[in-house]
Formats: sequence, C-alpha cells, structure tokens
Amino acid sequence: MSEYSVAISNLMGDDPARNVESIKSAVIANFRSSDEAVRVESTEYFNHTYAPDLVLRWTGSKEERQVFLRTNTNPQYLREDIAVISARQPILMPLAPLRDQGHTEELGRESANARTLVADPDSLQTFSADRQDRPVLGLLSRAVLQGGKGLVDQTRARSTSDAVGLGFDGAQRAEVDQTRGAVEAAESLLDPSHADQFTRLLHAVWLGSGASPASFPGATDVRPDLDAQGLKLLLEIAVAEDEEFWQRIGSGVSLAQLCEIEMPASSVNLQRLVSANLDRFKAKSCRVSDALTKSGYGAEPRWFTHGGVLGYTTDRYRALFSVGPISSMDFMEEIEDGSVGLPELLDRAAEAEVVISELTIESAAGGQIEYTAPPLSLGTEVILDDLRGALGQRSSVRAAVISLGGTRHIKCDLTKRAATGRTVAKIYLSEFMQGAIPLLRTLRRSEYGEILRLMESLPDTPVRRRREIEADDDAVE
Repeated sequence: MSEYSVAISNLMGDDPARNVESIKSAVIANFRSSDEAVRVESTEYFNHTYAPDLVLRWTGSKEERQVFLRTNTNPQYLREDIAVISARQPILMPLAPLRDQGHTEELGRESANARTLVADPDSLQTFSADRQDRPVLGLLSRAVLQGGKGLVDQTRARSTSDAVGLGFDGAQRAEVDQTRGAVEAAESLLDPSHADQFTRLLHAVWLGSGASPASFPGATDVRPDLDAQGLKLLLEIAVAEDEEFWQRIGSGVSLAQLCEIEMPASSVNLQRLVSANLDRFKAKSCRVSDALTKSGYGAEPRWFTHGGVLGYTTDRYRALFSVGPISSMDFMEEIEDGSVGLPELLDRAAEAEVVISELTIESAAGGQIEYTAPPLSLGTEVILDDLRGALGQRSSVRAAVISLGGTRHIKCDLTKRAATGRTVAKIYLSEFMQGAIPLLRTLRRSEYGEILRLMESLPDTPVRRRREIEADDDAVE
C-alpha cells in the first residue's frame, strides 16, 4: 500500500477541515515523490467545479498545470467535469481508482481529445516507481505531470513505463521494435509538445548509437538536433560510456546550446560530451584565472557550465569559454593583470610549441614595442631570442598573437588573461586549450599533461581537414 493510500485510510471522519488538509497533504507528497522538481501550491478550494485544488509549477520553466481533485469516481460525472474545465488542459484526479467501469472508454477518448489527464494518485506514482534505477522514467513522470492526457490507471502506467524504459535502452542499441514502442507510448500518453520532446530525445540517442536518421522508427518528421532542454535531459539520464556515442551527439549540438543549460562539474556525461568534442565545439573567447580549491593538488580537472559559459576547473586555475566577447565572462571572477616578462612568455610558448606571430611589449620606461614576425619566416625563433636579449627581464609582454596556420589566429591579452579569435572568428576548444591557456598562465608539467591527454583521443585528420576548409571562411569573417 502506498503512503497516499495509508494517509487516506487514516482520515478522521469527524473533522472535515482536517480531512481536506490531510487529503491535500497526501496528494502533494505523492506529486513530490513523482517529481522532485515540482512545486505544488495549494488553494483554498476543495472538490470545486471551477477552481483548482492545486497548481503545479517547475523552477526555471513556464510550465504550469492545474489539478482538480474529485471525491466522486463515477466515470460519467468525470466526463461532465471534462466538458467544463478542459480548456485549461488540467489534471482531473479522482481520489480513488474508478470502481464503475461503465463509460471508461468514452472517458479515455474524451479526456485524450481534450488534453486532460485523468488519473488517481497511485496511478501517477507508478510512473516514477523505478526512476532511481532507470532515470528516463523520472523524465517520463515529469512529462506526464506537465503534458499527460487521457485516462491512466495503474496498469496503463506500468505498461507505458516498461515501454519507455525498454525503448530508451533499445535506442542506444538501434533496436527498431523497442524504440518504436517507446515513441508510440509517448505519442499516446503525452500532448504533442511533450511527445515531440521525448521523441527527439530518443532520436538523438538513436543517432548516437550510429544508426542512420532514416531508419529511426515511428516518426518521420523528427528534427535532427537537440534543443537545450533536450540536451540537458540527455546529459541527466544517458548511460553510454562509448566515446563515439558522445561524438555523434556533439555533431548535432553547438557550444551555444550547451552553455544555455546549467550542468555541474559532477556531471559524468558532461565530461564525456565535452571531452569527445573539443575539436567540434567552437568558442569566441577564453579567459584564465587562478582558482584555488579545497582539494589538494592532483584533483581531476572537470568541465561545468554556468551563467552561459563553459568552464574547465582544476585545483590551481580555471578556464572559461564563451561564444560571446570576453566581457561575457566578467561576472565569474575578478582577473588580475597577467602581464609577464618576455623570457617567461617565450618559455611558455616553447613548452606548448606555440607559434607567436605578433607581440606587444612594454619597456620598463613605459614605451611599447610592436613586433610582427616576417611572413613565412624561418627565423622567427632567432628574432624572438634577439628581443629577449635586447629587452631582458625588465620588459613586460602585454599581448601576443598565436598563429594557427593560414589566416587563423588567437589574440591573447595578457593583461586580462584572455584570448579571442580575430573579428568574429571562432576557435576550437582544442586550440584554445593547447595554445591560449599555456600562454596565459604558466602550467606545471602535470597540468599541461592533463590537457594533452584530453587531445589524445581526438581524430587528427578531421581536425586538419576542418582547419583547411574553414580558413577562408575565417578570413572573410
């Protein structure tokens, strides 16, 4: 027996007000066990024809759904209720399972057409019974609260949960029948917008398995890309460890979409997605800052998203990446002047094997020297060594430009510990990681080793091919 059923069975018959309060409390607890993110507002009404008993809302979402509790479980009376309140597409909740099976077929058809969900509390809780072991069922449970329709009893709730759970697992293996079953179950139970969201999620997982878009079962007009909300859901529930799976997901996602969602550094799937797509995701700007953490040296670097930026955090420094200008990252932390002496800057460049094409150097007296390497010069290192000898330790490098080959460059502002592409050009995260970060901050050998390990699994040939193809585009930009 569920907690809700226990609470109902213990009602005090001699105190109507207390009974109403107990009923509402039990129903609210039931909703919260179905979806931890739901916020439930109780009204002053109970079993009212026009006024809802409860209102469901979700943090960070405009979704809202009214709930009408009903003490009468006669299907014919519930059909009459639907005719009155269906414009609100609410949840009509009888407080006990329907005992009279007459007119249930009509009730199911009419409630589905009116996008009204008719379900008792125990039936709704059935959707989330296994969500700890199968996170996709937690998503289904929320989708039912937000956009469920039709008549749902415990039998239907269980069969739908089974179909969706098997279908999500099947989509990761490109199994047609199980995936089709999940698509059909979602379309039958959810309104079009929530069914579409669910189908797009299954479609993304299907493509992540390596299957072709044309072979996806059950729906022919599915958009191939994930929106930000769908991406967040996938990151929260996917169980794939295969790097190729996350590369395929990344092929349909931009860094801008990823930065729309908030994902903590504890997200294992975020680590997989970003690390597998460092040569796909592009940013406009990068900023590096000191970031001492409570953990000791050697803590594993982690990715996170916050406030519209992607972050890479270690125990000694933090790097931020944005699809906007450098100023879009100002809110994260105060940045100290990162100007360094020319010898140190050159040592950083040599360690990272970075090719510097331009320098802005400030002398001890305050004057500035602009240095530009000769085109196609084979003696750049000699010229830089001459500058090192002429200016010595008293010089300060304010800015440097890294050459990526062709017309592609990264401009590094040492004073702001920031880097950006020229004009509106965007830079691959892999290039920022290997070039800008080591130039903006002195890294320990182990720290640079962490960056190199991230690059080891990237396919070199596709990266080179994209660089060659996009060189002309960046020049135009």
